[in-house]
Amino acid sequence: GLIVVLATPLITFPMFINKIRLSMSYEIRKALHYLFYLFAIGMCFHNKTSAFPNGGFNQITMGFCIIYYTLDSLYVMFFMTEIIETTIFNVLPSGVQMTMAVSEHFQANFAQGGYGYVCLPWVSKYEWHAFSLFEHPTDPNLRQVFMMKTGDWTSDVHRQLQRNTVRPVWISGPFVSLYNNALDYDNNICVASGIG
Repeated sequence: GLIVVLATPLITFPMFINKIRLSMSYEIRKALHYLFYLFAIGMCFHNKTSAFPNGGFNQITMGFCIIYYTLDSLYVMFFMTEIIETTIFNVLPSGVQMTMAVSEHFQANFAQGGYGYVCLPWVSKYEWHAFSLFEHPTDPNLRQVFMMKTGDWTSDVHRQLQRNTVRPVWISGPFVSLYNNALDYDNNICVASGIG
């Protein structure tokens, strides 16, 4: 219980107290989110399994979630992440367009759009951001990403480039967009959220 009580404020306070959130860098706020591992492990030992069915399911539920999340993260890290050394950056007044040749494995997974996480090691080695992926209209080996210059990180990318160039990029994905099947239905409900 003490672990949960100590970990929870470190995860939640920087997100809902604006003064704290603005004083912390993105990397620190994201790193604090990984304290959920401590939270989940603490919940596993919160009560005894002998209390089941009136309780005692924390160990099973939270243990399953920890194992599932860890295996999924390792799979993405080892099988869905690649470096692309020759990514073409076209600098536009409103942002940056990236064009990259992806591997056959990347092409075989959900070839119709989706999204991927992008890391630009020359901007920040630990910052990954999700962007929509677009197929190149004439070359199926290429994927494109457009980064609009709106936040700190995208403005920093735009500022560092200044001209069209070629630089390395780490990409993780592709992941199926939740909107891939949206056109199949007449009515859709969309709920948006962010990490703060």
